Amino acid sequence: MNFLWDIALKAQAQGVPEEDLFFCQAKEYSPFYEQAFSCLNEKEVPEGRIELNLLLRFDHIFQDILAEEEGKASSFGEYLIDAALHMLLYTDLRHGLTKRDIYIRKIRQELEQGIFWKDASEVFREIPMEKRNRLAALTLTQMQTGSSLMIFRKSVKVIFPDVVIYQLKDDRKKILLYLSGSKTEFREKELRFMQDMFLPVRYELRVFWKYHFGIIGVEDTMQMDKIAIY
Repeated sequence: MNFLWDIALKAQAQGVPEEDLFFCQAKEYSPFYEQAFSCLNEKEVPEGRIELNLLLRFDHIFQDILAEEEGKASSFGEYLIDAALHMLLYTDLRHGLTKRDIYIRKIRQELEQGIFWKDASEVFREIPMEKRNRLAALTLTQMQTGSSLMIFRKSVKVIFPDVVIYQLKDDRKKILLYLSGSKTEFREKELRFMQDMFLPVRYELRVFWKYHFGIIGVEDTMQMDKIAIY
């Protein structure tokens, strides 16, 4: 974690809003690093003031402001620097992005804001950021290619990596899901979101929580008191 964009993305992953970060010129810093944390290998972003070495990449922008106070900005200058860095941050974050990356971010934001539907946003915002991005990418794929069972399978595995998915041979429209963990209210809401968002119309879904239904010949599924009724 070194550059401005890297710090902002790490803060976002921690759940720290960008507006809670105040960027400023560091009093002490290394000429080889943009971040000026007390530890070079810092893993967490502290809330509040984020000290940076502005002369590493942005000297042509800030050197005149810093020169007025011999390397320290005035109170007005500090707020000016912070505002400018928040603006530069968006350019930094978009550097090297493809058009697809921009679409995925926009879809993720719309899901978070409830533009697709309100109940979706309440669940989606509680999902970790890395998984939100993967679900937004699947949403874009679905928009481009149409809904499919493959996209639904991938979406469920994003949230429930250990899921086992079955498709009945005699009725291909019936899908069985086995989830090893216990059913909770939030996990049920997550699954409902996957179903509403990605499961193609006309498919029927049946879910087994914690206990697997019995399969003759598969010993792990035939244990007494641990068999779900199918």
